[in-house]
Amino acid sequence: MSTISPFTQLEGELFDVVIIGGGIVGAGIARDAALRGLRVVLFEKDDFAAGTSSTSTRLIHGGLRYLEMFDFGLVRQDLGEREILLRIAPHLVNPLRFVVPMWSRSLFYRAKLKMGMILYDLLSYDKSLPNHNFWNREEALKREPLLNPDGLQGALCYYDAQVPSTERLVMENILDARDHGAQIWNHTRVAGMLREGEEITGVKVRHERSGEEREVRARLVINAAGPWLDSLTGKLLHKPSHRVRMTKGIHFTSPPASNHALVLFARKDDRLFFVIPWQGYAWVGTTDTDYDDSPDLVRANGEDVDYLRDSVETFLPEAQWRKIYYTTAGLRALVRKEGVNESAVSRKHALVDYAKTDNLHGYMAVVGGKITAYRDIAEDAVDMVCQKLGLSARAQTAKVPLPGARLSVRTQGRDESLRYMRDLLYKESEGLNLSNEQVEHLLSLYGTEALSIFALLRRQPELGERIHPAYLDIVAQIHHAVAREFCVDAEDFLLRRTMLGYTQDQGLAALPRILKEMSALCCWSEEERAAQEQRYQAAVAKSQAFRQELKEESAAPAIEPVQAGES
Repeated sequence: MSTISPFTQLEGELFDVVIIGGGIVGAGIARDAALRGLRVVLFEKDDFAAGTSSTSTRLIHGGLRYLEMFDFGLVRQDLGEREILLRIAPHLVNPLRFVVPMWSRSLFYRAKLKMGMILYDLLSYDKSLPNHNFWNREEALKREPLLNPDGLQGALCYYDAQVPSTERLVMENILDARDHGAQIWNHTRVAGMLREGEEITGVKVRHERSGEEREVRARLVINAAGPWLDSLTGKLLHKPSHRVRMTKGIHFTSPPASNHALVLFARKDDRLFFVIPWQGYAWVGTTDTDYDDSPDLVRANGEDVDYLRDSVETFLPEAQWRKIYYTTAGLRALVRKEGVNESAVSRKHALVDYAKTDNLHGYMAVVGGKITAYRDIAEDAVDMVCQKLGLSARAQTAKVPLPGARLSVRTQGRDESLRYMRDLLYKESEGLNLSNEQVEHLLSLYGTEALSIFALLRRQPELGERIHPAYLDIVAQIHHAVAREFCVDAEDFLLRRTMLGYTQDQGLAALPRILKEMSALCCWSEEERAAQEQRYQAAVAKSQAFRQELKEESAAPAIEPVQAGES
């Protein structure tokens, strides 16, 4: 066994900023700070995007429902961020048509929806996406035949955007931060803070695999740990911290139910939820309920699933809602506000400077926000860092493409960028025995970073074999993930480097080959290989635990095996 410390790179370093948390906000902060030339280190206790970032509705949107709260500034800002992400990550962020069916309700209700659409267009007057339009009843049923026809009067349609893999969006921010000098550590827990009087001077970290601990010095520490923020801060302050209001959101996947993203309002409580085409399935969610247990224990329960299923069956009664493949559950870390229900809590972010609130210098935190706004939140946070450190560097993240789109930097507009990237990948994949479908798949995951995978295939053509006949993914992706993307666990690869863990069987058919390849690449013992398999099986079991709690048992088996060509 190697005796080389995993922390060798940290020796003798004084960083400008330590970032706690490797979700989308922490990754965005690391990228922004590194692009400005700061000395950055990020620590994530699990894997990048393993928390809230991988359990969202996977939308990049202004938030139609925030208009009802008269939060026009937030909507306008987020619609601007949508345009930026469509431009800097065209392979990851896609325009998506949303349909709001209208059944027999009051004239006032229909007028309110129509006014909301007009406002949404006005607040995004400089957008690249089309304005809203209206479908009459016949058109709505023609385009969405599974809609309940009883009382249907038509549908309003508008455009927002989808990020099918938030995990890859997080990863590209991480990779860009690393490429600009940041040190990045996953599976490394911040176990404590270094404190000298009333000043935080760094952190104590523990590597979760080796158990080794190390002190890391920094001029500032930013807590971007989301739902874990209060527990970390409470230990530091030696008193309870109540900055965060945690609310749980769950989703489930079922067979396809719609051709477009549907915006629906639950009959029980009028809460907005979505039915979204995703990966060939229906992605249904989300819920919004207060949560006060450990963030590490969050999961979907039977009550959550029954609520969503009962809600959606009203509107799409002929869809296969008895067949649920799996669930996800995550926590929103919202700015705490008492006296309002969960859905009314603002999604605006807040920056907390503990020098002002607790006379504790060198410690900051980011609370609230949503995936759409991550880049803007990161810019605000790094602006504060630069102000405190006396630096004048300005943000570049709105203009610099993410790594998978770097080679399209000279093109204008999302469509042209994507066309350039696609043409490049098709040209460079000639002779590699990849189908067009596989090239498109690699483009959607990696953008032009797929060229690194093509280079692997030229050296080792045998790595072009599919991981399993049912999937498009190839063995070279495993090698790429281990060598270039901080992938050290089978679960990392299945759920956060690829989307195999979100297929019908949650990637279980691919697991043996992944374990075989990673065992060789990572020098696992037989015991570690078995532990890796058990860890992933436990993650799958957690996503299936709701089944024993449903008021009516789902007709679908817990895991349905996939056949070649299904995914």
